[in-house]
Amino acid sequence: MDLAMSVPSETENALRMSVYDGAFATMMGSLCGGIFLVGFALNVLGANALQVGILAALPVSANMAQVIGSILVERYGHRRIVCIISVTTARLFWLPVLGLPFLVFGDAGDPRIWILVALVGMSCLLGSIAGVAWLGWMSDLIPGDIRGRFFARRNIVCAAAGMVVVLAGGAFLNFWEGLRGREDPIGYLILFSAGLVLGLVSSWFLSRVYDPKAGPPPPGIKGLTWSALLSPFRDGNFRSLIIYVGLFMFVTQTAGPFYAVYMIENLGVDFGTITWLITFATLASLFMLRIWGPIADEMGNKPILIVAGFAHALIPLIWVVAQEGVYYHALVLAHIGSGVFYAALMLAHVNVLIKLSPEQGRSFYIAAFNTSLGLAVAVAPIIGGIFLNATEGLQIEAGRWTLTNLHILFLLSGAGQILVLGTLLGLRETGASSPRAVLFQLRNDLDPQTGLASAMDFMTVRAGKTSRILKTVDSSTDEWAGRSESFIERRLDTALRRFEKPLRAVKSIFQD
Repeated sequence: MDLAMSVPSETENALRMSVYDGAFATMMGSLCGGIFLVGFALNVLGANALQVGILAALPVSANMAQVIGSILVERYGHRRIVCIISVTTARLFWLPVLGLPFLVFGDAGDPRIWILVALVGMSCLLGSIAGVAWLGWMSDLIPGDIRGRFFARRNIVCAAAGMVVVLAGGAFLNFWEGLRGREDPIGYLILFSAGLVLGLVSSWFLSRVYDPKAGPPPPGIKGLTWSALLSPFRDGNFRSLIIYVGLFMFVTQTAGPFYAVYMIENLGVDFGTITWLITFATLASLFMLRIWGPIADEMGNKPILIVAGFAHALIPLIWVVAQEGVYYHALVLAHIGSGVFYAALMLAHVNVLIKLSPEQGRSFYIAAFNTSLGLAVAVAPIIGGIFLNATEGLQIEAGRWTLTNLHILFLLSGAGQILVLGTLLGLRETGASSPRAVLFQLRNDLDPQTGLASAMDFMTVRAGKTSRILKTVDSSTDEWAGRSESFIERRLDTALRRFEKPLRAVKSIFQD
């Protein structure tokens, strides 16, 4: 579907700028976070498992600051200005990170890892304030009938951009470590510097997106009251969503930050291999987002949460199979599964949040949603780190497999995800289909003919150099699935015509 055909030209341009903003923001997040930040903390600053867990939890746990953002937006308005100033300032907090490895503290101990936590934490807090303003802004900008498809398309572009810089960053870091060793900080600092520049480019694109409801709140809207702040929790349906999201993020993030630790320290996987594994996850996400987006628009988000949530809960089992010396295929499968189903869950989270939050006071609903999510993610890695410290050295022999404390943590996370699905029973979404209907739709969409169009959509995103090329090639590949089916039918008809006379002759022989 060509989204541009469904919206006015001004909105079309704003949506295009939003896609560019997201692409550059994702590239910064890929270079200044994730596996590179974990590697920097482990190899350069000597962080332990608990510190890595805290650091990895900061981006999401900082969402608790969205209450502040919601107050600013509801009381003073100007959400576009609030968003741009907050997110740009957040990115500038990476400047002092660049000087962190060169600080010397002598015999007084080495607090650099905690300074890093503080700097990244401040950046995430400001980014969280920007997030609540951004989501309310986008909710009014994007027409509801194309919201799922737009976010899917935007996520495809963002994931492709992130994949490119992760591959490049991993290759560069492998090269640099070969020259200077794993503990040399310069390679990481080069990646962080490039990420900061990309983040500032993202801010520039963001500044070119207009706000359809710019300015202060309309007269007569009180904005900040205790009643308004607590309204999301008095809404029974929205409360069900908050409970589900909080519990889901808690059980996933108890183990989430330690998958990277397991790869680096237990399995000894190098950064080149890790970046390729992340690439496999990205490819799977790019392929499936093209399918998940229309399903969300047509069938709702609740059945996606159930289907994708159950499948995602099985992924920790694959990590248990990934043992030293025989890990490669298991890790590939785990990353592909994560790319397919976690992308669906995040897409459905955003869509159902916007769908269930009312226009008036939406910032408070967004803040309540993200605050519960942030609280869960703030606590979960700490509990995971405490569990790992308490069970250090634990080993259980299970046939040919050796289970460590990390494996036990992964299995507990998977079991928790299955239990959390029960909280979705209380969530009501207007127009939502059954999970069975989503499974049937997935089966149809993953038919080889339809799959051709989805695969080509990914290729156009990755190979496109300009928006004109992307638009032209992408619109044409959407027709390839239908054309391929017609092509096959024509070839079958031709073959039947060619064999018609011989078949008639054979038939007459048997008749005689």
